[in-house]
Amino acid sequence: MIDKNTSHLAGEFLVAGELSRRGYPVSITFGNAKSVDIYATSKKGPLQIDAKAGRTKGNWPIAKESVNQNLYYVFVYLQNEKQIEKNIPPEYFIVSGKEIISKKLIKTWNTRQGIPYSDLNNDSYKERWDRLPPP
Repeated sequence: MIDKNTSHLAGEFLVAGELSRRGYPVSITFGNAKSVDIYATSKKGPLQIDAKAGRTKGNWPIAKESVNQNLYYVFVYLQNEKQIEKNIPPEYFIVSGKEIISKKLIKTWNTRQGIPYSDLNNDSYKERWDRLPPP
């Protein structure tokens, strides 16, 4: 059984790996009280990225007040254990902080807030690495 506490760290490393594979110089930050997970360099200057990862198609927890308009957010669906056994790769969804706010992507359920997988699982966000400035 996969330890659910490893999801966030797996997401950070997968996003950093994808960025590096695509030609971005990257640096991962470590710690519990950080606001940026990954720094990358693009032709337009530095990029700040927050990676959010999960193993279900529910939602990615994120509070409205924590969204930074200057960040890019990469949401990673890591797949469940059966999908991993079948070598189904993770899914990536790329969204700017400005867009999260302007499109009101964060939903509220009782005491929780987050972005539903179903709201990002479309051609606007899924695997849209081109939304980032080029390396």
